[in-house]
Amino acid sequence: MKKTPVNEQERRQQIMNAFIVHVVEKGFHKASMADIAKTAELSVGQIYRYFAHKEDIIRAVVEQKTEEYLLMMEEFLEKKGWLARMFEPEHEQEFHTERILNMEIKAEANRSAALAKIQYDADHRLTEHAVKLVRQRYALDDETDIRARVQFLVALTDGLFHRRGFFAGPFDAASHQLFQHMLNQLFPDN
Repeated sequence: MKKTPVNEQERRQQIMNAFIVHVVEKGFHKASMADIAKTAELSVGQIYRYFAHKEDIIRAVVEQKTEEYLLMMEEFLEKKGWLARMFEPEHEQEFHTERILNMEIKAEANRSAALAKIQYDADHRLTEHAVKLVRQRYALDDETDIRARVQFLVALTDGLFHRRGFFAGPFDAASHQLFQHMLNQLFPDN
């Protein structure tokens, strides 16, 4: 039986998915192009037709994740039940994969100026979108103040995201109450 032809975007996605698998399993530096090619069911040479090197794959993954996060921003900025929605996901394995991938990319961005720029650009896009949504949704209008509040929430979220693997089970009622109070302080209703 003849295989159905795969278009360029599907092929790129295959490579990105394989890259994610190996980065999550082994880390960025141990994720070899040979392993990525094998998982993607391609040759190493075929990968280089789509991506010049691993940095280009990371760029594509970060761009894709940024688009996903932009689509989730409305939900992210919704205060009600925030802690449960953001950190007690039904799909724990996906959450685990996202956490490790995120840590690996940020770690590599600390070693590579090019990757730091990619990460900075993604963060800038997400922050600008969040600032716009906060201005529209909540009783805030000072740009500097809104930006500080968004950055605080991002820092808190990053911390919880990276530490979530150390927590057993759901958060207790006191944690939910504290986070709700804090979010109400950060983003007062109109």
